Amino acid sequence: MGTRRLVHLARAETYRRDPAASVARLAYASSQRFVTVRPAPDCMVRLTALLPVAQGVAAFAALTRAADTAHATGDPRTRAQIMADELVVRITGQTTPDAIPLALHLILPAEVLLNRRGYRSRAERPGVILGHGPIPADLARDLVSAAPPLRSWIKRLYQAPTGRLVAMESRHRLFPKGLAEFITLRDQICRTPYCDAPIRHIDHIQPKADGGPTSAANGQGLCERCNHAKEAPGWTTRTMVRELDEADAGREEEVLLITPTGHRYEATVAENV
Repeated sequence: MGTRRLVHLARAETYRRDPAASVARLAYASSQRFVTVRPAPDCMVRLTALLPVAQGVAAFAALTRAADTAHATGDPRTRAQIMADELVVRITGQTTPDAIPLALHLILPAEVLLNRRGYRSRAERPGVILGHGPIPADLARDLVSAAPPLRSWIKRLYQAPTGRLVAMESRHRLFPKGLAEFITLRDQICRTPYCDAPIRHIDHIQPKADGGPTSAANGQGLCERCNHAKEAPGWTTRTMVRELDEADAGREEEVLLITPTGHRYEATVAENV
């Protein structure tokens, strides 16, 4: 017998010997369904879904039938391409896979967008898509040029001379949606020095209870794990001012993280292009 058949036999025997536990386990597994997206090489992503077997098989069968039908009518795309395009069309509700509204946080310098003369070296610097990473300048310009007809928004964010996004202020206890989005765009990943997980929480560096303002300077993007960990005894975070080189002129604030073991880390903001 092959490995797959052995696994099936073992699973069937488990179900036979303890049906109640098997049913409970299957119910728990169904509650853990999820969808994720991960970066892949060459500006691609992997969209993955963990589904109950009936739903997953039904979805795959629907895509397969669509590919077979398209092939029968002479569609020149490969079967895999048709299935991928059909998945996008059915999820987004659009007529074609390319005619979808942009739902991307694309960070791109204005001179890259305009490709102005005299900025050639900077014009070829890549853009950044939040959650994916760098993309070629030409692809970034193509995305922006397709945005207006697709009813997408283009926001202007302004940088300090150092290239860092400038601050925004608020008097709210919780970070307002716009300010939270700004901090997420600025930090891009969890700001803890040794962590590169996606941002899930917008945190006060100096706690609000200790007088910390709800501002971009006192805000940082953290993953859920790091935000909970820093609330444990022995963890300290505070802002510190770092003098810049004469060429940059001025000062900027960084975050100093002190762990319970006394180790000190300087948390820097992700470099923006």
